[in-house]
Amino acid sequence: EPDSARVRAYERDLRNLAHLRAFALPVIDELAEWPDRAMWGEWLDRFSALAVRCLSRPERVLQTLAAYRPMSEVGPVSLEEAGDALKDRLVALDWDPPDRRYGRVFVGTPHQARGRAFRVVFVPGLAERLVPQRPREDPLLLDEQRAEADEALVRQDDRRSAERLLLKIAIGAASERLYLSYPRMDVAETRARVPSFYALDVMRAITGRVPDHRVLAAEAEEEAGARLEWPAPRDSDRAIDELEHDLAVLKPLLESRDTAVVKGRAHYLLGLNDALRRSVIGRWARGRPAWSPSDGLVKVAPGVRDAIQANRLGGRAYSLSALQRFSVCPYQFLLAAIHRLEPRDEPEPLVRMDPLTRGSLFHKVQAEFFRALERAGALPVTPDGLPGAIRTLDAVLDRVADSYAEQLLPAIPRVWQDEVAEIRRDLGIWVRRLADDQTWVPTYFEFSFGLNDEGRDPRSLPDPVVVDGRFVLRGSVDLVETRPDLGVLRVTDHKTGKDRTNRDIVVGGGAVLQPVLYSVAVEQGLGTRVVSGRLFYCTTAGGFAERPIEVNDYSKGQALRVLELIDSAVERGFLVAAPAERACTWCDFRPVCGPHEEDRVKRTNKAPIRELEDLRSLR
Repeated sequence: EPDSARVRAYERDLRNLAHLRAFALPVIDELAEWPDRAMWGEWLDRFSALAVRCLSRPERVLQTLAAYRPMSEVGPVSLEEAGDALKDRLVALDWDPPDRRYGRVFVGTPHQARGRAFRVVFVPGLAERLVPQRPREDPLLLDEQRAEADEALVRQDDRRSAERLLLKIAIGAASERLYLSYPRMDVAETRARVPSFYALDVMRAITGRVPDHRVLAAEAEEEAGARLEWPAPRDSDRAIDELEHDLAVLKPLLESRDTAVVKGRAHYLLGLNDALRRSVIGRWARGRPAWSPSDGLVKVAPGVRDAIQANRLGGRAYSLSALQRFSVCPYQFLLAAIHRLEPRDEPEPLVRMDPLTRGSLFHKVQAEFFRALERAGALPVTPDGLPGAIRTLDAVLDRVADSYAEQLLPAIPRVWQDEVAEIRRDLGIWVRRLADDQTWVPTYFEFSFGLNDEGRDPRSLPDPVVVDGRFVLRGSVDLVETRPDLGVLRVTDHKTGKDRTNRDIVVGGGAVLQPVLYSVAVEQGLGTRVVSGRLFYCTTAGGFAERPIEVNDYSKGQALRVLELIDSAVERGFLVAAPAERACTWCDFRPVCGPHEEDRVKRTNKAPIRELEDLRSLR
């Protein structure tokens, strides 16, 4: 979409990439000139210069590097050896304690607690496989061989003793109070944790007996009162921050069934957090039968009247994919087509080809395949020319797939190759279907009107098309074919998903507008009669089904009726969250509305959405 909200985001990303290039490339060039081996002094000089160049606060790194200056004449050593020597020191840099320690919290390792005393000490992490760590022998030199080689070599018993000593140092640093804790849940593996035997040893020292670990876990849970799904103590006075306090206050109120006890409680939260106040009031309003501003746009206020008029179907150009959102949910149409909101792109490794990427690649291959055959004078595809067409298709697919792979960098090349092979299979079946029908000759490929981006048919129309003198539309037609004996056209919209349409479809309740409205726009733009439009599900998932729709007065009337209903809703300013069945399942804006909009709409007043229901009933 030319006016998509992503345009500015992409422009910002390009500026950021330019800044990154200006910063990073000179650094990479400098690193490429470093020698394979050098004296320690030379490595320290290079590391120091790199730290000053790349870090905003290099002082602590420079201080660590300075400690290695006595080794300047040692070497030569490799960069890997120098990195191994510095790694542990640079991964966790220590802050020197302040001169005045009172009123502060010391955070450090047991090693750093040596010789120090604190009134209160917290020792976290006493869970099995955390403290102590799971014992592992050195696979290159097992303990048995270590004992034979040299008694001074560290073995498992020595490691266990050293770890136990560290725990004693941490515990011994407490002069008044000691807190031991362990995580009761491994969030990464979603399984419960148990206290380590060190925690059991501490309890034995306190009580004189070794407790059952299940009893200890139950007592710890009772003492803490916090759970993974509700991370707050039972008593709000024991909360350590504002979040825990508020959750502790809310928990008994949510569990109570006595409205007299709950009413008016925790009202202070609405005064502390404006966002929470709006959310609570909005949720209350959306639970009522009457429609309210919390449900979306419900009326045209004087301050937004001009903006509403500018977004009517005659005031600006709409794509058919944007208009189809109205039937799915008017509020989705408001957010996506009028406010132009879109989900944020989250960079992540491409493991499997998502439906949008698959569809984009599929359509690009189809368009370039037709153009290649047109240049070779090989259209339409005939049974005799089928082998050459298949070779052309394979070459085009290889080129396009390589281009996509270079841009997307799939995480698992074999998975990408398998999915490209599936696309190759479907495209091969599609081309053979073309050879079976000699009636229609492919003429225009990705023919657009009102779009100026790359990849469109060079004969496309630069301006949007005004349908019925009222509605301004723009879009891109996958394929326009000519029937030479009659001099008429047929419009085809290729689909790569499953076929969920009815056999007698015309506009699909406002959710399938391309066949008819593309036909109307092409007929008006090219001045040639279009007799039919069709949906062609040209993949195995879609069963290679065709849904032809005759373009006549009835189908045109149905399509214009859809446009009239959408324009009327925009004019009235009534664009509310009223999703069609299962529409919320695939909606990008589900985090805005929540998962229960379909159930909520069943309890609201149906009169204001009567026209929407009429639209969804159209064939």
